[in-house]
Amino acid sequence: MAALFGRRRNAGSDRNAGSLLEQVTHGSPVTDGWRFSLKGSPRFYDDVHRIIESDSGAVVYFGEALTYERGAAVALWRVRARTFGWLPALYDWWADQERIEPVRFTFHLYIPPDLKYPAMDLREHTPADVEEFIKRTAPRN
Repeated sequence: MAALFGRRRNAGSDRNAGSLLEQVTHGSPVTDGWRFSLKGSPRFYDDVHRIIESDSGAVVYFGEALTYERGAAVALWRVRARTFGWLPALYDWWADQERIEPVRFTFHLYIPPDLKYPAMDLREHTPADVEEFIKRTAPRN
């Protein structure tokens, strides 16, 4: 019987199986790209998630539909992207939602490792500005 947190007796047989990260991300459409986070309204979590992943060059690798930050409810999308075709689509969808809904909302961009304070309010920038900023400042793996 293998120890719960220790090495297995026959761990040598798995050495060619690849790293745990490779095993977990196997089949992921995006295994490299710029990493960043978006935070916004929890009401639109699913829509934003679908918009980001509609681009085959982007993936939400972690998301929370409802979390709290300094007492406010927010949604979180951690994104890895090689391409940014989803950004103009997000802005178009956002404009439509604000025509339909009586409440204005925004998205904030966070660049690792500083995830405490936003690097940018997307409302104040164009999709091209946001893409250029991400490419210039976000870590890439």
